[in-house]
Formats: sequence, C-alpha cells, structure tokens
Amino acid sequence: MIDKAENEIKELNQKTLFQKAEIKKRFLERSNERSLRLKNHFNENYDQFLNQSLSTTLLKGKEKFLYLKNNLISTLKTTLINLINVELEKKYSAYIKYLLNSITKIKKTIDKPQDIELIFNHKDYNYFIENFDKILDIFKNPVEINEDRYDFIGGFKISLVGGVISYDYTIDNLIDKNSSFIQMEIAKILDDTEIKETEKQYEEFIEEQKKKITEYLVQYDQIQI
Repeated sequence: MIDKAENEIKELNQKTLFQKAEIKKRFLERSNERSLRLKNHFNENYDQFLNQSLSTTLLKGKEKFLYLKNNLISTLKTTLINLINVELEKKYSAYIKYLLNSITKIKKTIDKPQDIELIFNHKDYNYFIENFDKILDIFKNPVEINEDRYDFIGGFKISLVGGVISYDYTIDNLIDKNSSFIQMEIAKILDDTEIKETEKQYEEFIEEQKKKITEYLVQYDQIQI
C-alpha cells in the first residue's frame, strides 16, 4: 500500500510539474506575443511621430521663408509704385513728354485706316481731353481717347479694330514684366543657406532619435522573462 501510494504521489507530482511547465510555456508564448505586439506598435508609432515631426518642421520652415520672400516682393512693389506716383506728381510735364514719345515710337505700327483708341488713366485722360491736339499731331488717321474702367498708375493702352487687337504699355504692366528681376534681387537679399543648414541639423537629430529607439528595442529583446 505504501509503495502504491508513493507511486501515485510520484505520478501526481510529475503530472503537476508537466502541467506547470505547460502553463509556463503558454504564459511565455503569450507574453512574447504581447511583448512583440507592444514593441511593433511602439516602433511604428514612434517612427511615424518622428517622420511627421520632421515633415511638419521642414514644411513650416519653407512656408515661413516663402512667406517672407513674397512679403518682401509685395512690399518692394508697393514701395516702387508709391515712389513712381510721387515722381509722376512732381514731374508731370516730363511724364507727359514720355507718353507722347512712347506713342510716337509705335506710330508706324498702329497709324493705319482702322479704329485707333488710346486708353489712359483718369488723370492722363483729363489732361489729353484738354490737349487733344498733341495726340492728333502724331497720327494721320483718326484716333480717339478713352478712360480705363480700372485706373492704373500711368502709361497707356491701345485698342485697334474695335478691341480685336490690343497693346499694354502701362507702367503697371512694365512692373509685372520685370517681377522676375525683382524676385532675383530679393533672392540676393534673402540667403536661405541658414534655413537649409537648420533643416539639415533637424534631419540629423531625427535620424539620431531613430537610432536610439532601435538600440532601446534591441535591449528590450534581450530582457529575459
């Protein structure tokens, strides 16, 4: 009886040990699975966070630089327009001479038997209405003058054949045509080297953080449960 009891106890102990081993095995498997999921989730989220942070920072930097550049261009054009207005007011007679010379230069192109219309801004229109003979002296063919619906700084527009053909000799158009030159001048003033260097440093910082998290995850894998 004693031997039988001892054998039963021995079998029970073995069975218990086996069950414990199975429980431990399943526990370790579940723990490893859970650990792997946590690690992957953390790695993906952290990597996404770093990439998003990098993209957002670089985008904001470029947006600020572009805003500054465009703002300077706009300010320069406004300042230029204001200076031109001041000079036109001070030297209006010289400006009128400039207009008449400009019209004379293109006379050969437009002085034909057709509807010739010269379009001026409000102030210049009023001047030439009172001094229309100065326009008539230039042309052989009939010509009329009109005021533009949308006032411009100075210069003039030409409309031929009932508006089928038109030319724009306004100061506003001249400024717009030279906007590329203005932008080049602004580019000389604004050097984006410092911004690019800052972007490079931030990119290096992000890469360093990615390396660190990789090292942390390697250490995490080495932890024994």
